[in-house]
Amino acid sequence: MDVSLSLFSFSEPHFHNIPHMKNHITKLLSFICICILPVSCIPGAKETEDVKRQDYFIKGEDNIVLHLRKVSATNSNSTDSYPLLMVHGGGPGVIASFDLDVPGGSLAADIARKDIKVYLLNIRGWEKSTLPDYDFSDSTLVTGSYKEAAKDINTAIDFIRTQENTEKVSYFGWATGGHWGGYYATKYPEKLAHFISLNSLYGVDAPWELKKYFQSEEDSLRYNKQGFFRKSTKDALTRKWTATIPLTDKEKWRDPRIADAYAQTAIKLSALQDTMIVPGGYREESFYMSEGKKYWNARDIATPSLIIRSELDFWSRPEDIAAIDKDLDIAEKRIVTIPGTHYLFLDRAGNGRDRLIKEIVEFVNNY
Repeated sequence: MDVSLSLFSFSEPHFHNIPHMKNHITKLLSFICICILPVSCIPGAKETEDVKRQDYFIKGEDNIVLHLRKVSATNSNSTDSYPLLMVHGGGPGVIASFDLDVPGGSLAADIARKDIKVYLLNIRGWEKSTLPDYDFSDSTLVTGSYKEAAKDINTAIDFIRTQENTEKVSYFGWATGGHWGGYYATKYPEKLAHFISLNSLYGVDAPWELKKYFQSEEDSLRYNKQGFFRKSTKDALTRKWTATIPLTDKEKWRDPRIADAYAQTAIKLSALQDTMIVPGGYREESFYMSEGKKYWNARDIATPSLIIRSELDFWSRPEDIAAIDKDLDIAEKRIVTIPGTHYLFLDRAGNGRDRLIKEIVEFVNNY
């Protein structure tokens, strides 16, 4: 069946109407489980001689369609490594984050070159994954909640297990993706080979520099809900990244082509023109995690775990990595701090990127 990607591209100015539009797409796809599209249809990295890509649209729970991309080495050697599922954070989606069409801009491709099959998942509402039909009259609604994300992760992992004929899949989550994955790890240990988080918040009461942007004016302990979605312009997507680079000449630390591609891809894959828009529920959960609320407890994780934090990270805190280390009651764990920014996998190789790849590859191969 030939399904044009234009079905998944939206320019509706009122985002609250988009779920209803997407329901028509879901109905169209209800007769098939998987829609396979050429990778060239979607912005991001393209086929190369040593790396191949395949995009899938799979039916998820709650009447949604999820975008999943496979990235693998063209001439892969026989390997015992489990496939690795990678999930984005609360900002740009998984293609903008991990598979840019710029040299040094695809973490997925560089891991695939190590003979690890990589799958990239967009959680509902990110890039080309659709939204459920939310009830926006419900003021307590948390769009893209950790429980919803876990449903999508489970759908993707079951798909990968079938595709690759494997019992387990490794998981890597960046920032909020680590929060989502941590919850998933407590629920489905039998499906996970490894749990890896990078720069993720954990439920511990400690200072958080971003809290002031999300707290209520009347009560600093309450989240100030200003809508169901996050909207960001292109310039805003790299502003904090630039500010945390510890050099006056930012280009020595980060290739400007990568920074531009990151923001531009996020905009191109958004449902709104010239603006990235994604579900904003992760902000509410992050706010309360910063005050100590535990949506999940690392004591309940039995999967070999690699917990990584960047020294210059603005999102997670040193207290997060210390608390999860204390709660992780397993022998097979590794806690690592890497010199680098929140976006170290998009920085130049010597500024944390190479170290991150080494940590991930060695962990999934040796634990």
